[in-house]
Amino acid sequence: MLRVLCSAALLTSVLAQAAKGSRSPLIQALEAAPAEDEARSILEPHLNEIKSLEKEVVELVVMRQWWTLARELVSKSHEQKVDLSFSVRKAVRSLKDEAEELLRTLNPNYGMAQQVSPAFQWAQNDTSIFLTIKYTVRWNAPGALEVTDPSVNMTGNIFNFSGLGKHSNNKYKYFLSINLFDNIEAQLSSWNAASVGKLSVTLRKRWARKWPRLLGDKKTKVSNMHLWMEMQEKLDSSLSGFSSVSNSPVTCAAAEKLYCVATDTCKKSENCSQCPGKTEANEKAHVCAGKPSEKASLSFQDADMDEHQLSGEVKIHKARVDFDVDTYAVYWGKSDVAKLENDKGEELLLGEVNALSSDLDLVIPQNSPIPEGATHLLVFSRNGYGEYSSPGSILLRDAALPKAKPGGISFEDEDGGKDLVKGRITVLKAADEEKISEYALHWGRSPTRKTTQNSFITTVRKEEGKDVSHWLSSQKPPDGATHLLAFSKNDFGEHPSPVSLQMVDKTKPCVSQGEDSCPIGVQVSVDENPEPHQAKAKVTISRAKSEEKIDKYRIFWGKQPCSGDVSSSSKNGHIRDVRKEDALEVELAGPVPEGSGHILVFSSSPTLGESDFCVSAPFQDDQSTPKPEKEL
Repeated sequence: MLRVLCSAALLTSVLAQAAKGSRSPLIQALEAAPAEDEARSILEPHLNEIKSLEKEVVELVVMRQWWTLARELVSKSHEQKVDLSFSVRKAVRSLKDEAEELLRTLNPNYGMAQQVSPAFQWAQNDTSIFLTIKYTVRWNAPGALEVTDPSVNMTGNIFNFSGLGKHSNNKYKYFLSINLFDNIEAQLSSWNAASVGKLSVTLRKRWARKWPRLLGDKKTKVSNMHLWMEMQEKLDSSLSGFSSVSNSPVTCAAAEKLYCVATDTCKKSENCSQCPGKTEANEKAHVCAGKPSEKASLSFQDADMDEHQLSGEVKIHKARVDFDVDTYAVYWGKSDVAKLENDKGEELLLGEVNALSSDLDLVIPQNSPIPEGATHLLVFSRNGYGEYSSPGSILLRDAALPKAKPGGISFEDEDGGKDLVKGRITVLKAADEEKISEYALHWGRSPTRKTTQNSFITTVRKEEGKDVSHWLSSQKPPDGATHLLAFSKNDFGEHPSPVSLQMVDKTKPCVSQGEDSCPIGVQVSVDENPEPHQAKAKVTISRAKSEEKIDKYRIFWGKQPCSGDVSSSSKNGHIRDVRKEDALEVELAGPVPEGSGHILVFSSSPTLGESDFCVSAPFQDDQSTPKPEKEL
């Protein structure tokens, strides 16, 4: 009873102080408990609700090694279906680590870390060297899972790594120092602990090329250095077209000579005059130096649609051999080779980009004015010795929509078929064609809006000072098309407003049987010529109800009567045409084509042609045979 009262008093004291701290009152009470019995008394009110306990409570019980209480908590967690495995395992693991560390201290040399060289693999592409360093002395042997205080230093052609690790009850200081075949760019190189027990390193080559080996001294042998075969197989495609170089500034410096990159040879300083394009001796860098030996190129598309203003990204494309380029300088140009100057004779520099940067884009802000006289953008390869004499260039194209819409549009349907159109579309030239390269034709669902689908018809190239046209072959306009639209256009888009023409579907007469433009009928009198295959009769045509579309009626011999849409194979010879203004009675005289048994009459338009449907009457060449009733 006294113990319970003490525990209650202890808990009350802790609760009074808990508001001042960040730890919960329960944890503070347990931390202050002198023994396991007091701890159990503190936890007893919570044992029927294990789920409500903080995970730190369970960890604290285990860490204080109150084993009976810990087992009771675990037992009740099973009854209440609460999983305490994470907290228990975490605390037990901490205890084991402490115990193992105590055992290691039994070794009198344990506090002294043994320095070893870690095993590593390497591979390369055209721009980088890739290293994987494993925290072990042999690649296939187990080692430390991690290191503390990792340190990586990269400068010139030197790479150094060090870190402290533990393995097999021993401490190790891993240290690796490599003298590389060639120089690297430290600011563009990187490293990270990519996986357990390993360090990944990417070394950016100073010059893009294929190294013959990793180490500067080909006589140096490193037992735990390996070629990273799996990675190299993936990277080999980037090295296609590259042959291994033989030398570098590093290898030439070892021979007290300077490197000539043009010939991949080492030369004495006084012989740099024999190094093509690099005739100046640079003893400090161990190279024969000079101005850049190649130009870059560039691309740019104006994103600012205002006239006389630019914006967008100038993309610089490196020189193929850019080992000696420090920066790329972009200038306004007055031609494809000459820089533009201001009134003071100063060259107008747009910007400069580090050649080693992964991003070689130069941004022109929105609404940047184009300097007067600027026609090109120029890019010069540059280093400490000057600029390459010839620049890469691109013609400036000021993105702006056409200033004017077309002057008009004309079209007349010549197809004659229902819901079909054909004919010549003529687009009248715009009043101002300066920004126009072509005219675009579209189907329209209104005088200003294109059809939702399949609106595009074609584009027609501008002809300076002339109207242009396009022959539209017979076709059915898309659904909803009511107009023809013509836009003035250039590479940057179309003028927002078109010219338009409402379409009129002009049809030939009698496109369906029974229309008012079809002849009402035809009558043929009895053949009065007794001779076989000779005719003498009168053909009388009953006019169409509406002759608005008609200019004449066409009469043919027929092999069969009119029935629906008569094909041309039904005709058996043209007899004659009769103008609608004339009397529609025709004397039929002359030979009868073989196989003819009917007279066919079609209505015809002067521009759209002959109707698809006709009227007919039988014709009997033999007078001895009674004539059947007239057909209509």
